[in-house]
Amino acid sequence: MSVLLISKVNAQVAKENLRPAAMGKRGMVATANPLATLAGQEMLIHGGNAMDAIVAAAAALNAVEPYMSGVAGVGYLLYYDARENRTRSLVFGGWVPETFDPERLREAKMADDGAGHGALETVGPKIVAVPGNLAGWDRALTDYGTMTLGQVFAPAIKYLEEGVPITEFDQAMWEGTLQRVLPHRESVKILLKDDQSPYRIGDFFTNKPLAKTMGQIAEKGADYFYKGELAKEIEAAFLADGGFLTAEDLAKVPEKVNWVDPIRITYKGYTVYNNPPPGMGIQQLQTLKIMEGFDVQKMGHNSSEYLAHLLETIFLCRMDTDKYIGDPDFVDVPVDFLLSDGYLDMQRELVRQRVKQRIKAAETASEETLPRTTFDGQISASYQYATTSLSVVDQWGNAAVIIQTHGGGFGSGYIAGKTGLIFNSALDWMSKEPGLANSVAPGKAVGWCVGGMMQFHKNGRPELIVGSPGSFGILQSVPQVAMNHIDFGMNIQDAISAPRFRWKDELGSVPATEAIVETRVGEQALSDLRKMGFQLDTSLGPWSMTVGGAQGITLDPVTGWLMGGADPRRNGYAVGW
Repeated sequence: MSVLLISKVNAQVAKENLRPAAMGKRGMVATANPLATLAGQEMLIHGGNAMDAIVAAAAALNAVEPYMSGVAGVGYLLYYDARENRTRSLVFGGWVPETFDPERLREAKMADDGAGHGALETVGPKIVAVPGNLAGWDRALTDYGTMTLGQVFAPAIKYLEEGVPITEFDQAMWEGTLQRVLPHRESVKILLKDDQSPYRIGDFFTNKPLAKTMGQIAEKGADYFYKGELAKEIEAAFLADGGFLTAEDLAKVPEKVNWVDPIRITYKGYTVYNNPPPGMGIQQLQTLKIMEGFDVQKMGHNSSEYLAHLLETIFLCRMDTDKYIGDPDFVDVPVDFLLSDGYLDMQRELVRQRVKQRIKAAETASEETLPRTTFDGQISASYQYATTSLSVVDQWGNAAVIIQTHGGGFGSGYIAGKTGLIFNSALDWMSKEPGLANSVAPGKAVGWCVGGMMQFHKNGRPELIVGSPGSFGILQSVPQVAMNHIDFGMNIQDAISAPRFRWKDELGSVPATEAIVETRVGEQALSDLRKMGFQLDTSLGPWSMTVGGAQGITLDPVTGWLMGGADPRRNGYAVGW
């Protein structure tokens, strides 16, 4: 399909879109912030490739999205190398420290559940996983990049030292995550203003201690963080503040970060790649494969029939990730079974029967008895999670997509010593109940919804790469964007901007009972879905960051043009060259 094609079904979406798609032939970078996008483009302009660009952009997010990700965060990478004609997955999603003790999570008793028991901590050094971002960036750059760590870190260091402007979205994130930062002295000094208030529109944010730390890493190499003096400084801070992370944990990371084969399916003539467990991207592949068996074009884009089938499909697939996905070194993850034709055929038939039952129930439903929610005009979002995605394609056809995260807003809210490093809250995303696939245990890799990004290849070459943040909504948003492009002919920007939904299926909330839906879906579809018995939350209005913040790129195999899209729900921008 030509990237220049805009179909009739896309015309209405294009009218309400906020921006055109970006175009380029020599490179495309799409990230959640224009300054990070420019950092990646700077590498391309100076002769770098997709890997140089995506690591530069990922590092720049330390400054422009400090609440989302950084050096001490975790992530996943999916990379296509044009010379090798091969797609590979790199997992650096974090590990449980070897000295982790779940009982110690209750010691601080930060809150009380009314029965005299301390609540589990959700901020602070005790919920930090051993960070993998730096090791992932370094391994990717070493194996496939052409530039040094110093070159690709240069924009990030400059931003951290000189400051970056605060946007409306940034302000909302700062205000929403204030309570995560307040318990920690060093965090307050760096992440809040002198009067301990959050940064607001018109302010400039700097993190000079982190600029210094990243400069030292650039000069001395990643081992300075994982095995050198910095590792000792980090350990001292964690031990002093009651955390679990040690220099021994850090020293093991570089050897754990290795390339693996992605998992894949076929969909509408495309080969679709995703990251393997402990990432939960398998849910996205299941969703596509089940939906492939329905005539979605006949149903119509975001019609009640289409949405009902997709809601039921995602509902069932989420049950699988909740039950099965964890660290394959600790639990048996039946990947082949979960992607088998026999199992997915059975799931598709179950979706068909569930929708039929809902349609039958809708015939007798009364509009007057259906629950309604109204949008109050306020911007609201969940700040308990904080993730970002970024995509790059270069002039040689190499393609990279990363999802990286701090876990929660500003991660654990904890900055170790004088390093300026904001540490993740990844352990908060594992179950504290023993015996489950993703139960927390010493040495175990974190089972992550952030493994969910996809590359769509045809004739052996990528034609679409896409990823999105959004907690467990990641696993729901990306298939919607992909189907908007592949099944409904939307260009990548319109595919991202089109209205979306997501189940409220966070950890501990499966099976979900309610879905968030952007009201741009249309009142008729919303009314029909309610008559079918779906519980819908439309209180966030026409646009909501809770349905993700996708970035994506399409590659036209005929003309060679690249088209980039980024999510207007956040600060996203794509820039072509």
